[in-house]
Amino acid sequence: MKLLGPAVAIMVAFLVQTLGARYLLPLQRYLDLFAVATIGFGLVSGRMVGMATGTAAGLVQDAFSGGILGLNGLSKTTLGYLAGIAGRKLIIRGWTARFMYFSVASVLDLMVLAFVGLAVERPTVHLGVDRLVYLCVGNGLVGMIVMAATDKLSERR
Repeated sequence: MKLLGPAVAIMVAFLVQTLGARYLLPLQRYLDLFAVATIGFGLVSGRMVGMATGTAAGLVQDAFSGGILGLNGLSKTTLGYLAGIAGRKLIIRGWTARFMYFSVASVLDLMVLAFVGLAVERPTVHLGVDRLVYLCVGNGLVGMIVMAATDKLSERR
C-alpha cells in the first residue's frame, strides 16, 4: 500500500512527459517529472521508498526514451536514496527551502547522468548552462506546487 502513491505518480509523470513531448516540445527542456516524483517521495517517505520510486521511474523513463536502459534507473535510484537521507536529516519547510531542495537535486540528477554516460563512453547529457537553469527552475517550481498540494491534502485528513 505504501508504494501505491509512487506508482500513481510515476504513471502521471509518464503520461504528462510523453504527451507533453508530443504536443509541447519544449517541455522536456523545462521539466523532468520523474525526478520530481522521486525527490518528493524520497523527501516525504524516506530513502527506501525514494529508492524504489527512483528505480521504477528511471526504468520507465529509460524504456520509453530510446536511450541506454538503466542509465536513468541508476541516476533516479541514487537521487531517491539521497533525497530520502536529506529528508530525514534536514528540515525542509517553506517555499524557498523546497525550491532549493528540488533545484539542487535536479543538478545532482544531471551530474549522475553525465558521469555515468561518460563512464560507459556514451555521453547522453550535455550540461549546458541554459539546460541546467531551465531544469532547475522548472523542477523547483513543480516540486513546490506538488509539495504544497500534498501538505493541504494531509491537513484535511
